[in-house]
Amino acid sequence: MLPSLENPVEQVLAAVEQLPPAAQQALVTSVLGQFGPDRPRPSAKAQERLDRIVAHLLPPMPIERRVHFARSFGALDLDLPRTFAVIDKDEELIAEISLGHATPEPATILNLGKQRRFIDTRIMAEREDLTSEAAEALAEAGDARTVRTLSANRFVMLSRKAFSRLVTRASHDLPLQIQLCNRPELDPEDALRLALVVPDHLKATLFERLDREAVLEAQKVASNAIPDKIRRMRLHQDSQASVHDVRRDVKAGRKSLGEALTLFAATDQVIPAVELLGATLGIEREALIAALARGRIEPFEAMARAVALDENIFIPLVAAFCRRWRKTAPDPRGLSRRYRALTDKQIDAELAQLRASVRKPVADRAQQPMPLPIPVPAG
Repeated sequence: MLPSLENPVEQVLAAVEQLPPAAQQALVTSVLGQFGPDRPRPSAKAQERLDRIVAHLLPPMPIERRVHFARSFGALDLDLPRTFAVIDKDEELIAEISLGHATPEPATILNLGKQRRFIDTRIMAEREDLTSEAAEALAEAGDARTVRTLSANRFVMLSRKAFSRLVTRASHDLPLQIQLCNRPELDPEDALRLALVVPDHLKATLFERLDREAVLEAQKVASNAIPDKIRRMRLHQDSQASVHDVRRDVKAGRKSLGEALTLFAATDQVIPAVELLGATLGIEREALIAALARGRIEPFEAMARAVALDENIFIPLVAAFCRRWRKTAPDPRGLSRRYRALTDKQIDAELAQLRASVRKPVADRAQQPMPLPIPVPAG
């Protein structure tokens, strides 16, 4: 029987060290099968445990297996810093993959993106001999690690098209924002676009590259334009098709979870946002609707933290929740502090309560207070 990722990591590592190499490879293959774009996203704790196990098992494997597993784990949208650090230090592995792409061609890069061969695209993004066309393809088809690597590559001069695409992808990616703010290709137009999304401490960098008044005016214009845009979207009667399209794009990898939730928050589509979070974590819709009816924010804080959702996405989501249910929105600064301070124990407790709420026998449920009916949201 395979060790569970919910066991203490030390027990798992001690057990797998006793296995022969072939069995260790089989173990990694089996663990890998538990994850994928069509599977619920594991909790932050499960990802941390998986990361330690894989990083421990990869180095002694034969090169062909290391390449296979590097590509497989690179295709997953998981936080595996130890694993990727092991891969980054594996010169033989990097050389093996690089040899297969002697001349990075745009068509090859776009195809690798479709195949989710993101280890290949990330290694390509480090090359000093990238053409502008190859960089444009990487900016379009690479994952988050690829585009961060590309923006950190000082040997490559990014074209206007590539840079503009990176700015678009940086809307909820702070490391990428930092790199782009310091790129020599940054022009006034893209500086204005970045000024609308970067935190205050990065605006100082942009002010050095652009007239301060121009940045502030751009922010004001964008801020005034947002309500009109949202009103137009609300008047659009094809909202259900839009929700379906967003869910499909997330599942296909064309849109990140953060991008989808940002869109739902901007249009006050709270239930689709919560359903998407629940689907990612494998939580039943019944439990989510009951939690919404109670009006508690804590379960959704835990869900957002469990998928490592950026607080700059979570806070507008809470604001949307409060608008739709006519509640007073909490102070964003206090909400941000509380969100960052959540412990793994608190997150696990809230998620366990959500999952348990749909498994109670009918007799037990009859003794529980009936949940309040969901209020009719404000139009």
